[in-house]
This record gives sequence, C-alpha cells and structure tokens, in this order.
Amino acid sequence: MKKQFPHIVTLYLFILLTAFSCSKDPLPDPPINKPEGRTLLVYIALNNSLDNEIKDIHDALKEGWDSKTMGSLVILTHSKGDDSPMLIKLKEHNNVSVADTLKWYTGMSSASPALIRQVIADTKEIAPGESYGMILFSHASGWLPARAYFNPIEWEAQASRESSMITTYSVFEDNKKEMEFADFAEAIPDGMFDFIASEMCFMSSVETGYALRNKTDYLLAAAPEVLSPGFTPIYPTQLGLLYKKEPDLIGFGQAFFDYFDKLKGEPYVRSAAISLIRTSEMEALAELTHRISLPSLTQEQIDNIQEYDRNASWPHLFFDFEDYMSQEATPQQLEELKEQLSKTVIFKRNTPKLININIRKHSGLSVYIPQ
Repeated sequence: MKKQFPHIVTLYLFILLTAFSCSKDPLPDPPINKPEGRTLLVYIALNNSLDNEIKDIHDALKEGWDSKTMGSLVILTHSKGDDSPMLIKLKEHNNVSVADTLKWYTGMSSASPALIRQVIADTKEIAPGESYGMILFSHASGWLPARAYFNPIEWEAQASRESSMITTYSVFEDNKKEMEFADFAEAIPDGMFDFIASEMCFMSSVETGYALRNKTDYLLAAAPEVLSPGFTPIYPTQLGLLYKKEPDLIGFGQAFFDYFDKLKGEPYVRSAAISLIRTSEMEALAELTHRISLPSLTQEQIDNIQEYDRNASWPHLFFDFEDYMSQEATPQQLEELKEQLSKTVIFKRNTPKLININIRKHSGLSVYIPQ
C-alpha cells in the first residue's frame, strides 16, 4: 500500500510550484497613452505687448474644460514672465481643472517654426487624440512677411522703424521676433487638424486659406483685426463646442460675435467680424479666380474697395475679396464667384463698424491688391 502525503505537504508543494511557474511570466507592458476623443492644442505666444492677457486666458480655459466630457487640452504658453515657452496639460484635481507643466523649451522662441513642429510632435505623444484642433493667439498680420505691415512700400521695414499706430505684426511675435506665415504653414503636417481657430488679426484671407488647405479642414478667423479679449469670454461656456465629434465651429463663431455685438459703451467697442472657411474649397476658388481677368484698377478705384486694415499714412493691405473681384467680373462670372464663395465661406458675421472702419461689404475673405 502506497504511503499518502499529508494534506498540508500537498498544499505546500502546490503553492511552491504555482509561485515558481508565475515567476517565469513576463512583466506586464507599461501603460501607453491611447487616443481618446479630440485633443485641442492652444498655442499662446504672448512674449509681447499682449502678455497682460495670459492669466485671463488660462483661467477661462480651465473654467471651460471638463475632463469628464472633453478630450485633452494642451497649451503652449509663453509670456514676458517666462524664461522659455512651456507646454502644459490640463488635468482634474479635486474636481478642479489645474495646469500640469510637462516641458520647458529652453532657448527656443515661440515665433519659431522649429518650436511649432516640436510642440505638435510632443502633443501627439503626450496627449494622443482621435483627432486634433488648434487655437492660435498672438499678434499677427495674416500672410504678410515679417515686418511688412510696418512698411508695405519697401515691403521690408528696418528694425528701427516704429509707429505708435501699429498694434499688429506677422504670425506670432516673441520679443520683437516674428514668424512668417509661409513658415508657419510649412511646419504643420498635412492633414493634421480638423480645424484651426485663430483669434489673431487678418487671418481670414485667400492667401492664408489657400496655404492651409492641406493642413486643416476648417479655418475660423477674422478678415479684419480681432479686438481684445478675443475668444477669452466665451471659453467658460462654449469650449465644449470644439470637442463635439463634429466640432460646432459655427456655434463657437456665433458666440464670439454675439459677445462683441452686444457690448455697450464707446462706439468702437462693438467691433467684430468672423468667418468659417472650408479649406477643401480653396482650390476651386483659386481656379475660378484664374478664369476671371484680375481687375486692373486705378488707385482711386482701389481706394473705394472695402478695406479691413486701419492704415492711414500708407496704402491699405487687406481688402474684401468679393468686392475686389466684382470690379471687372462679368455678371455671369460674378454669379459663379458668389456660388463658389458660398461653398468656401460657410459662415460669416460682422458688426456695421470695426473701430473706425465702416464694414459695407464682407465676403468673409480678404485679399492683397498690388498697388
């Protein structure tokens, strides 16, 4: 008769063998960031005269962001009080949205295409999303080369040339260093963004829309200047519109317009314009424009076209696109143009005046006219 092991010995051997076999199992892979919802990248370059707005912008974004209903919110921020641009991500702590600083870009300028590329790459790594949107805030003068807004006659101003009348610059400004729009567009990967929303001046033009046609599906921007406080007042209640599966850019643009349109006080306060551009239609608009003979106008005729900038001592640089093209377009061509513009500019709003400019016509897109 075989001898039986005591039950306690059998149990001990089972535990020992089980532990031994488990010790050979590989360690679990570290957790990875999985795309979830839309990631919103807010690029705030305020190492300039707008730096006093930085706190209000941050506070408004924190108030508007909800971790339970929205995707990630990543902010590149740079103001006069920062040694270098920094990348932060909002997170929830004790039911309050707080900023978590992730990275400092030591020695880099927020007006640098290299930083744009790096920030986009870092955003995709630390906050991968199923899709991406972008908000821009800084000084800007649309598509113009750096410093061109200061001296359009010579097209490139001397660094010493200053004017108290000028309050806008090229795309982004960091301690008087500017980024040209072509460099900005080139730094963005093709097909990167569902939308780019700009609260910078002069960004809704045929030049900017065409340059961004492969970078973003939609461009929400203004043909004239954007007055402070820009989008800041609507972030607390309307930010969620940008996180919808189909971002409600029309609703967001309408909320921005309504804020300024309802302002009371000095006449210049009620000043705003906004447009939503479907960039996939920019090619068709360009082809149609090429088929229409570009107007050859006298300076007097040009001076009667709707302008969007407040330059007084030199030629205007931003004019209404439809008003310009209508100067010599045939009735049939004008109808084609209006039909194509309705497909390209799918939303537009404007107050009757923008500071001291009467907005008589507003197609939603501006254009530069050689003079």
